[in-house]
Amino acid sequence: MTETNQHQQPVQHAIDAADHAILQAQDAQHKLQVAITEANPHAIQSAQAALVQADQQVTQAQRQLAEFANDQFGQQIKQTFEQLNQAAQDIEANQEKFHTPKQVR
Repeated sequence: MTETNQHQQPVQHAIDAADHAILQAQDAQHKLQVAITEANPHAIQSAQAALVQADQQVTQAQRQLAEFANDQFGQQIKQTFEQLNQAAQDIEANQEKFHTPKQVR
């Protein structure tokens, strides 16, 4: 039993990191939507930076989960991986949807 628990720890850590990355991505997207609604350039820049950071965390979580993709925890990992992929697509869509215009001289 101890052996099984020790084996599950890295998998659970990867799933927890993935869940955190998904929540961070959702939060960053929400911040961007609020900033756009308020038309606040500083908040938009801050939200865009949060999106970049969330994107990096999602990518890292995807790599971490991929290590366990063929493991006995297949279904749970598959679901989490799908959620990560959706978060990555949502981040990309939000990044493409709104770009801060460059200053024209």
